[in-house]
Parts: sequence; structure tokens; C-alpha cells
Amino acid sequence: MFWFLEPNIICATTNLAGLHIQTIFSAGIMRHLPPSRPSTPHTHLNHELFFLDRGQCTARCGEQDYVCNRSDILLVGDGLRHNISQLSPDAVLYSFHFSFFPDSKQDAPLHSRLLDRLSAPILLRGQETLLSTLTLIRQEFALHRPMYDSTIDALLQVFYAQLLRCLLDPPASALPQPFTIDPPKELEHRLCDSVPQIFYTAILDSFFNSLPIQSATLSLLALCLHLGTVQTRRVVKAYYGVSFQEKLIQTKLEKSKLLMDTTDLPLKAIAEQAGYSSYRAFFNAFTARTGQTPSEYRHSRTKK
Repeated sequence: MFWFLEPNIICATTNLAGLHIQTIFSAGIMRHLPPSRPSTPHTHLNHELFFLDRGQCTARCGEQDYVCNRSDILLVGDGLRHNISQLSPDAVLYSFHFSFFPDSKQDAPLHSRLLDRLSAPILLRGQETLLSTLTLIRQEFALHRPMYDSTIDALLQVFYAQLLRCLLDPPASALPQPFTIDPPKELEHRLCDSVPQIFYTAILDSFFNSLPIQSATLSLLALCLHLGTVQTRRVVKAYYGVSFQEKLIQTKLEKSKLLMDTTDLPLKAIAEQAGYSSYRAFFNAFTARTGQTPSEYRHSRTKK
């Protein structure tokens, strides 16, 4: 369920594993505004989650400093005094607040375990999976497409399931690294014919929406799908109606538009994040496809 507390603050409620989770999003999750000076030490009545999309920052919690790099997530429990003491010039830092309550007395032990874990700050290192889900949530907020609230609700279910697993299962410092299985070559044709189409479409959307665009290659996508490159080309063409290279170009431009709409990053930094080797290459591609220069596009969006 979604409701607006005021124009720039949205509250969402999620039920998961016997817990009632309330999330409060402000404009901060949709638009990055780098602080001009360290924030003032403060506390909250709910938990705060910081995630670093780019650069580096230092958060001070009590008397201890926590240095966060890209894809790190810092959890600060309610009542813990904290502030952001340092932020690198290229940093893109987001945060939001959440609280959870047991649905019944039967679920109280799980609630108590989580509160115990959050009695001190928790730094989760290199959480690419969690960060990918948060990135998708930010995109939904920014684009505000039809049924965006239902999509965000589903993504929050996924995110909190991942987060609770990190908090309750292994220690944060010993989280296992993701692994992949590369099936034998002779299985490729049988997989392509027998695996439901939704398997491919889910991986395709995740690949283009979540993966750093600089790393997106046909060979890597083929590995994710457990198919050969020729079959992978056919799957991409059947699903998107365009070639792999064309879809890659579209993805780069969509990402650059999203960054221009939701951040104050310089255009050169946006070109780099969108996967272009130089600003000129980004400028030429953007102008040729949209009929506007990047500056003209950003100016037209800020006037709305």
C-alpha cells in the first residue's frame, strides 16, 4: 500500500515473514543532492539505510567511522546517533527509512532477533544484488510509469527478503559470493527448446536494467542464458524486436536520460556512467537518436 505524506514523501507498507514493514521514501531516493558540508549528528525513531551508488563516503556512528564504497550498504538502527562526515566529489549516496513490527506474538522472536542485529551499525560490503534491486526501485520512482506502485511493492518484497536473509543468516562479514553454473555445451539446444520463455525474459530485463553497461557483452549475456551466441542473438531479437547492439544503444540512452532526470551529475559523468568512452561519442549518439543535444534535453526537462 502506498500513500503520500506530503508531495515529496511517500510511505509504503510491506508484509513479509510475519513482519509488517513500513518504508518512508523522500525525494532523496529519487534525486541525489550532494551535501555541501557534513550533516549534523542526529538520531531517528526508525532505521535508516544508506546505499552508495558511486564514489566513497564516511559515516560516523557514535564514535566509530564507517567508510563505504560503491555497492556498500550501511544500516543504522533507530536511536543510534550518526551523520555523514565525508563525501567524495563523485559520490552518489541515497538513503531511506524503515521500521518493522511483528504481526502477532508468534512472530515476536524474529522481530527481537532483527532488533538485536540492528543494535549496532551494520556495514554490508559489495552488495551488488541488493543494490540492483534498489536501483530498479529508484527507476520506478523516477519514471512513474503505469502501475509503478505495484511494481515497487513487488520489488520491496524482493529487497526485504534479501536484506533479512543477510541479517539473519550468515554474519555480514562472511557473506558468500555469487556463483554461476556453466552447463555443458551439449545442453544448449535442449535448454533453448525446453526452458519456459519467462526464464529468458526475466534474465534479459535484469541484464539490461541492472548490469553496468560497460560490462554488457553478447558473450556475457549468452553465459547468463546458458546459450550459444547465435541463439542469444535470436532470443534478444524475438523479445525486443531489435538486435543486441541496438538494444545496448537504447539502454545507454535510457540510462543517460534517467540520470539527467534524477541527478545533478555533470554531463561528462553521465556519459561515463551510461557506458560511453568519451563525451563526444555520447553527444553524437544522443543527438542522432533524439534530435536534441544532452544539454537541450536536460534544459527541457528542468522547465517542466
